[in-house]
Amino acid sequence: MPLTRRSLLTAAAAAPALASVASVGPAQAAAPKAVPGAAPLAGPAPAAVPAGPGLPPGYRFSLKDEPVDLLGREIPLHYTRVHQQAAFDPVTGLLYAVQGISGGVKLSADDTVVSLADHDGRGDLCVNQIAPDGTVLAVMHLKGFGHGAGFGVENVDGTVWLWLETHADVAAPGKNAHGKYIGRLAFQPGALVDAKTGPVELFKPVGENSSVTPSLDLDHGHIAVRHVTGGVAEYSVYELDAFKRREFTPLVRFQGRHSIQSWCLYGNFVYQNSGTAYDVDNPYPGNAWWNVYDVASGAVVERIFNDTALDLAHRESEAITVRRTTAGPQLVFGFATQGDRRMALYGLSSTTPWTPLTYDENVYGATNSYKPQYRQTGDRVELRLRVTRNTNTPWTSGETILSLPSHLHPIRTQGMVGTATGAGDITGPLTVRWEVTPDGSLRMYDERGFKGWIALDAGYFTS
Repeated sequence: MPLTRRSLLTAAAAAPALASVASVGPAQAAAPKAVPGAAPLAGPAPAAVPAGPGLPPGYRFSLKDEPVDLLGREIPLHYTRVHQQAAFDPVTGLLYAVQGISGGVKLSADDTVVSLADHDGRGDLCVNQIAPDGTVLAVMHLKGFGHGAGFGVENVDGTVWLWLETHADVAAPGKNAHGKYIGRLAFQPGALVDAKTGPVELFKPVGENSSVTPSLDLDHGHIAVRHVTGGVAEYSVYELDAFKRREFTPLVRFQGRHSIQSWCLYGNFVYQNSGTAYDVDNPYPGNAWWNVYDVASGAVVERIFNDTALDLAHRESEAITVRRTTAGPQLVFGFATQGDRRMALYGLSSTTPWTPLTYDENVYGATNSYKPQYRQTGDRVELRLRVTRNTNTPWTSGETILSLPSHLHPIRTQGMVGTATGAGDITGPLTVRWEVTPDGSLRMYDERGFKGWIALDAGYFTS
């Protein structure tokens, strides 16, 4: 569902921190104002072509590449609290970050909640609107929403809509409140919105769940919901337009396997980050990890240690999201840093390098240099391999060599040309025909019944 590219809108100047915050009435379509000298970061949305079980082909970001520092420094937010999650306006490129509220702040003149613990226990949040240079332009306060670990930003005709958990029940002393539903509301600079009485559009995809968070994938027209029941996390992916109509039939559903700080959906993958700050029980280099799920199967396709910015004095994994740029999508992740909990953000744009493919090693043999592997860029997949039959028996035309993971399945059968050994009993051209089918089967076709190795170094498109 591509969105129209627009010029950079303006952002309201940040109001000074006050002892209390004024409440507001119904939401209005307030658009941020232009940031002087700032250029738009967003490019046109890429086309989305469904593949597999209702999910589009997508990028899988290369987590082993060197990330770039997006802000150039550790930036302060409105409060000296950890940022829980962040998201980018896909039209203006402005950044929005959610954090808890500091102690000593009253959200209204008659509010009795003042302490940090009470704000967290009620689920009070602050949404920061941030310019490309890291300046906080405006803030909005949310009362009784939740913890803020899931967050999305949507721009519809100039109105910025926030997606996050809402309607949190007050938590037990010392605990954080978590929302029961998914909420959608317009961003209003300087406003205070109460979850129970304010202009919040409610969605209840999993009933009344005490820990539910969303993630938007606007490039592919999807929304994912994570909810935790009995300590078990489950992810469900929906068509966004259907979700807005409250049609809560998921395209896919799978179970989470690791504890997390934050998460996001993009294409066929869910990305998680986890980790706590350095301390006696978690010394340098820390415990920051990425986990990547194939949403069609629920399998963890990658789990890798995050060694970004190991020299930060305080380094706690927090936000993870995907933003649009003129060069394509970028995976953005962050750390909460320093004593006053500033925010550092980093970006990865490269897709995965060559990745091993699973094959039956009891049937087929391959040297280290020629083991089956793939590389994906957008909807283009490249394959390379060279295998032999361990029994040294002739090849059978139509033989399935391996099955590709679900995110590599094409929407139609595609053919490729590979090579074959020049030694032994083969006659004629030293080529063989390969096919990859919509169910992910990679097959070799040749009627000559020769022995020896066969190889492939070619590509196809999933769309």
